Amino acid sequence: MKVLLISIVLVAIALVLLATGILLKKVFLNKQGHFPITSVGHNPEMRKLGITCAKGDAWREFREAKKRQGCSSDELPGSCCCG
Repeated sequence: MKVLLISIVLVAIALVLLATGILLKKVFLNKQGHFPITSVGHNPEMRKLGITCAKGDAWREFREAKKRQGCSSDELPGSCCCG
């Protein structure tokens, strides 16, 4: 029983140290000195490739559909501002 408990504690310590090391490497060894941008909408490299956020695309299509219907307000999707 003691061996199992000791091994679980050692594995937990190893995982914590591994996660800390990866995080520190990403933050402190990055050329810009900050955590890399992982959001699709704010990443300049993805913008260069023409990749955009799915949520932003959905809202853009929603606004265009409302304009085609003659609506001027940005109400929630599924609601009708023209009726």
